[in-house]
Amino acid sequence: MRYPFVIGQDDYTKRLFFYVEHVIKGMPMYIDNIDCQMGFIRSDEAGIFMAFLADKDYSGPINGSSYETISIREILNYVAERSDKEAILSEDGEKAPYNYEPEYSINTNRAEKLGFKFSDLKDWIYELIDYYIESVVT
Repeated sequence: MRYPFVIGQDDYTKRLFFYVEHVIKGMPMYIDNIDCQMGFIRSDEAGIFMAFLADKDYSGPINGSSYETISIREILNYVAERSDKEAILSEDGEKAPYNYEPEYSINTNRAEKLGFKFSDLKDWIYELIDYYIESVVT
């Protein structure tokens, strides 16, 4: 089973949270791939997909991912819009956690043929970012 970045309110890595926190707190960050399109899956959906596969007669690699991709620029713009704060980008800033990642999307055709339908990334990622914004502000 292969996933892109698994994120949610329970994400102990706080990789996506890093971007939100840095914008809100005015902390400089170094981002090397601001327009790179990246794939994600919600942590709960990753678990649901694992459970879905438990009784399927399938072997071999299989991908799970929300449909669509998003760039760090889109994420930063959303946080800026919601918080009235702008991202401070600097080569001297703290290195961002998704740096050095290649642009990609993940093909989920095998999972779909088994009957699993993934969520659309843009149906849930902004709600997660709002949650992170709220957690930084309070």
